[in-house]
Amino acid sequence: MCIDDQFGTQTVADVGMYAQTLMLAMTANGVASCAQGSLRYYPDVVREVLGLPNKIKVLVGISFGFEDPDVRANAARTDRATVAETVPFLN
Repeated sequence: MCIDDQFGTQTVADVGMYAQTLMLAMTANGVASCAQGSLRYYPDVVREVLGLPNKIKVLVGISFGFEDPDVRANAARTDRATVAETVPFLN
């Protein structure tokens, strides 16, 4: 995901929300995805491969496809904190 140089930092938040929504939609439709934030460290390579002008800023990439259940790494799962542990609710 990239933005034109003319846009400010607020646009970065918009792109992040779009990326999250896109990834959630893909998950809901059986498509696995993984955000690739490291692409921002190689913007010249990304721009060259995609034929983008220098005024385009590289923010993040998203890898996606169908998960192969036979690959052991795809079976890895982690525990998550509950909503009550991470979000304070006011009465």
